[in-house]
Amino acid sequence: MKIEGKIETISDHEEIIARFLKLPQIGASVFDNKKKFIGEVGWIFGPVENPYVEIKLNIDSKKRLTMMREKIYVEEI
Repeated sequence: MKIEGKIETISDHEEIIARFLKLPQIGASVFDNKKKFIGEVGWIFGPVENPYVEIKLNIDSKKRLTMMREKIYVEEI
């Protein structure tokens, strides 16, 4: 089953900050809407009710700029 997420912001440091409908596990692989691997969950922080998820990216800077309109997914283990 997929866990859907929404990108909140993209940094210049090879990471994005997102929120998910259900929390993924640290180290889980993250995919774009075309099922391409984009990175992995590195850290979960913020309020318990609605935490943020930091994703360490494995894609180039041109792709990062276009991702704000895309949904992202984590495969639930």
